[in-house]
Order: sequence, then structure tokens, then C-alpha cells
Amino acid sequence: MTSKRFVALAITLSLPASLALQSGCVREHDRRKKLDLGVAPQASTLQNSAAYRDTIGSYAYFEGLAPMRVRGYGLVIGLGTNGSRNCPPRVYDRLVQGLHKRHRFSEVRVGVKSITPERMIRDLDTAVVFVQGDIPPAAVRGSRFDVGVVALPGTETKSLRGGRLFTTELDMFRPLSSTVAIRGRTLAEASGPVFFNPFADETSATGTMPREGTIGGGGVVTEDRRVRLVLVQPSYVRATQIQTRINAYFAGPGRTADATSPSFVQLRIPAEFADNTSHFLGLVRNLFLPSDPSFESVRAGMLEEEIKDPTAPHAQIALAFEGLGRAALPSLERLYTDLNDAASFHAAAAGLRLDDHLAVDAMTRHAEDESCAYRFQAIRGLARATGMGGAAVALRRLLHDVDPRVQAAAYEGLLLRGDQTIHSTLIGDGNFVLDRIPTRTGNFIYVKKSGARRIALFGHNLACIPPLFYLAPDGSVTIDAKEWDEKITLLRRVVATGTLSPPIPAALELPGLIQLLGNEAAVDYDGKVTGLGLDYAAVTRLLYHLCQDQSINATFVLEQPNVTELFGPPRPATRPESES
Repeated sequence: MTSKRFVALAITLSLPASLALQSGCVREHDRRKKLDLGVAPQASTLQNSAAYRDTIGSYAYFEGLAPMRVRGYGLVIGLGTNGSRNCPPRVYDRLVQGLHKRHRFSEVRVGVKSITPERMIRDLDTAVVFVQGDIPPAAVRGSRFDVGVVALPGTETKSLRGGRLFTTELDMFRPLSSTVAIRGRTLAEASGPVFFNPFADETSATGTMPREGTIGGGGVVTEDRRVRLVLVQPSYVRATQIQTRINAYFAGPGRTADATSPSFVQLRIPAEFADNTSHFLGLVRNLFLPSDPSFESVRAGMLEEEIKDPTAPHAQIALAFEGLGRAALPSLERLYTDLNDAASFHAAAAGLRLDDHLAVDAMTRHAEDESCAYRFQAIRGLARATGMGGAAVALRRLLHDVDPRVQAAAYEGLLLRGDQTIHSTLIGDGNFVLDRIPTRTGNFIYVKKSGARRIALFGHNLACIPPLFYLAPDGSVTIDAKEWDEKITLLRRVVATGTLSPPIPAALELPGLIQLLGNEAAVDYDGKVTGLGLDYAAVTRLLYHLCQDQSINATFVLEQPNVTELFGPPRPATRPESES
């Protein structure tokens, strides 16, 4: 599969739709409520499966699995003269109070104007924005999520490009009507540089400057979200049994489960599942309650036979195997070599989570098989097998695959593991991270659009190829090189003031050029320019165009999550696998 087939991946960059300030709150609230897991879908889907009978999920269901919408008002700084002095009165007092609470401002000194929230709001370098995001289900304190920002309607803000959101609190709210909502307690905070669709200037019919954007991972949860089990039939005996089973399985400091009443069992997310709460919840739901010593081996045998059925609920069976613990390993190890991909993959997934090193070989086989429908899930499975060196070896090998999507997935997995194969450099003051991955296959540039801002260079000797010319749509940077030139020439223009820099020479090699573009604007003691201060979106757009013009010896690949890659092949419509 040639790398040219993946150039098309760069054409689209989807960002969230405009953030509604008031209208539509009730409809959105109603839609989110439907995401809560109920008894009927769960029971009707799995009631005939050995992975469902006698489990906690057959006696109780989860409450609190809808995303939690939070919002607030904040201040974006660093806009030059593109900001606004306007701030609605209903927002002004709250914003000033919040800025005083979270930030220290300079004291009044003789002959020097003090920096105050009031003065900042009135400066054209800033703009008041509406901030909104969804806290994921079961998120714990410190979890991150993406947020959107939009300049307030009625203000004179021209553009948020190049801006950074001051830390602001995000509150839950309860909509009373399409125009009225009650503000609740603070559940998160948000901050960071605002990211924009780098191709919006070319696709916009009006050519207007961006007044809305996103901050990948800019939201931080400040309070654990409550999750609890609700018993279908209230019973203190059953609630206590569920509590005991969960606490026995997740042994550690503190109690994971607490039966607070005959109807509810409160859950606390263990620290080791803080970044994978969905797996924790699935495992809880699939824990078996019977404590008979012979039960585990008998049920493992039943699951071993059932998982071979193409219509079986494979993911639930894998969780049930994991809940059985090491008693399930004999059955799992027989399944590793099964010719049924679904059975073999899900058995290997359970085996990895039970620290069975034999499962690494089975999972690696799926990850390296280009015809396997579970290939990308297998790569993620290897990424999470943090205690197994064989998994890291397999991922490093996949960095040299001929499919850039596979290489990117292996790279993401190695990042998750903190593998030293990835050479990382922080660009600017947290602007983005530049990663270099030497590979034996073709060169390409991989750019993330979700979570952390990262640009990854795959291959060797990535460089610009003269002749080339690039002019940013907003005029902020010009790059030029004539044929046979050994350097390129850059001109930096400050859009807010129109100030133009003198010509700046730069090497053709891509790592050095990216660092020069993204580092903070500065000149060293020898008068050499060390940074031009371009933001992540501007650098991304520049790289995309140079690749499209074949002015860089690499193709451009933009992160584009695929539903099949994330969740596996579609299941038969007659028996859906899960309601979640």
C-alpha cells in the first residue's frame, strides 16, 4: 500500500460546530440523558450468554454514564489588536472575580500602570470568550478533555488566532428553558493555546478570520464524577454481596465499592484505571458473584465454547474471562491459536490484562496481519500491555510497516508506553511537541488534531526541496527558495501591526525549520533569529501546503480516527454486542 493513498487524509479537519450560548440547552440535555445505560438494553442483549448470567450486570446497572456538559466565561490573551474591549455586564463581574481568584496581578508602583483584570478586559489584546466542553463519564480528578471557545456575540473581536485562554473555571448547569439555565458547582477548569482549523481560510466562503476554536486536552477535571450501581431489585444482602465481590477483586488502598443502601453501590475509580475508566466499568459489570471454588473452571469452559460463535458478545466474554482471573488461563491459551479471529483476538486481549506473556505473541499476530479486522485494536492492546517488553518490541517493528495508519497507531502506542524510541522536542512555550521516528519505509508527516498537540516526522532526511514558495493566507509568513538554493528565506509579518521582519535564512532540513517556525519569537546574543512564534495551526497549514506542492520529500497525514479501527468490525444486526 503506497503512501500516496494517504494524502487524501489531510484534506479535511473537522472541528466542533459553533457553540450555542443559550439556545438548544434543553434539547442537548435530553439527548445526553439517553446515553445512560439502563437495564432493558443490557439484559435483552446478553441474557442468553454465559458472560452475563450470574454477573453483577445481571443484578444492577450503572447510573451516571452520560457526558457532563460544563461551561464558563474566560479571557483569551495575545491577540494584538484583534480583540475587543466589550464585555456584557452579566459576564464582567464574574470574569473579574474569577481572574482575581486564580491569578496574581502586579502591585501598583510609582510611574507604572498596574495590570488588573479590569485593564486586561479593556485591552484590544484580549477577548472575552464562552468556553464549553463535556466531561467524560466516570472521569476522575486530573482527567483531561477537549474544550471549545468562541468569542461572545455582539463583541468586536476580529479573530482569536494566536490566542491563549487564561485559566478559567467550568461549571455544570441545569437548563430551565431554551434561554435560561441555573449555574451549578465548579467541576473543571480550562486553559491553553486556542487551535483552529488550519484549512479554514481556504474553505471559507467569506474568508473571515476565526472567532472560534478548540483547545485539545485543555479541560481538566477538578472533582471525581460520581458513578454508582443501581440494583434492579433493592436488597441489602445483594448490595453487600456486590460490594464484597468488587472490593475483593480490586484490592488496594481504600474501598472501591460501598453499598450505601439496598438500592445503590457507590464506586470509586482505582488509580490504575484513571485513564481507562470504560474498561474498569465493563470489568465491574462482568464480575461473577458465585464464590463456589468449582464455578470458575466450569464457567471458563462455557465461555471458551461460546466465544467461537461468530455472533457471540466477544468483548463481554473477554471481560468475563478477565474477571475469572488466572483460572481462565488454560481456556484462554487454547484460544490464542484459534482460527476464528474474533475468538483469538478477544482471548489474547483478556490474556494480556491477566499478564500472560503468551498472549503477546497472539496479539502481535493480529497486529501484523494486514487482513485482520482487529488489527488496530490489537495495536492498542499491545500499547496497554505496559509490563511486557515483547509488546514494545512488536510496536517498534510496526513503525516500519508500509501502511502509514499502522505506523501512526504504533507511534501512538509507544507514546502511551513512554518508549524511548520516540525522540521528542518541546517547541515554544508548550506550543507543540516535535517527534522524530526513524523508519525504513517512506517519509511522512503525521499531525495530531486531538489531545496533545504533536507533529511527528517519520523517515529519514526530511527536508524542503527548492524551488518553493509559500505565503500564509493571513500573510503572517512567507517562505521562498530558488532552484539550487542551499537555504530558504523566510519573512515574518506581525499581522496585528503589519511589521515585517528582515529576510531570515534557514536550513532546508525539516526538524530545524519546524523548530524555527514554532519557537517563541526571539533573537540570540549573536543576532540570530531562534523563533518566529507561529502557532500550531499555522505550522500545520504550512507543512500541508509544502507537502501538497511536493516541496517536501514527504506526504502529509492528518490524524483521522476510524470507527472500525477503534471498535472493530461491524457486528451482526441480529445480536448487538453491547449497549455502550
